Amino acid sequence: MVIVKLRCDKKVNQKLRTYNIDRRKLENLLMFLTNNIVNKRKTYYYEIKVKGISGASSQYFWEEDEIEVALNAADCKSTKQRSIYFVQGLVHEYRHWVQSQLQNVSSKRLNYSEKDIEEGNDNYKKNKYELECIEWEDLVEKYIDQLKK
Repeated sequence: MVIVKLRCDKKVNQKLRTYNIDRRKLENLLMFLTNNIVNKRKTYYYEIKVKGISGASSQYFWEEDEIEVALNAADCKSTKQRSIYFVQGLVHEYRHWVQSQLQNVSSKRLNYSEKDIEEGNDNYKKNKYELECIEWEDLVEKYIDQLKK
């Protein structure tokens, strides 16, 4: 069993409060999703540092225990859209963390470049590991109301 604790900085905690997202419910959702794909006989406890960054693009650096989440939302007009965008960014990068730390996927298997990301071409959009992240983003949109306090 994998147990995950998100260690959020002040900026991320403020965003969670602004969007009325319960961090513990988010952690529970992440643990549920993680334990469905990663079979562990023992209990493993992980603390992941979640840092808020300026801009509208979140990121994860392979083999690290830190996620950087965008504090600005791109093209979102309502508070609900902004909250979904924020949580989806966090969950997307968390899914990369799972791939890196728990599934032992090599960073070389993400065979796209920064240029591919900027252009949004098929090398990036159709990458197996990006598609897995997008699946989890879709789940967040579906269950965002259950994450509320």
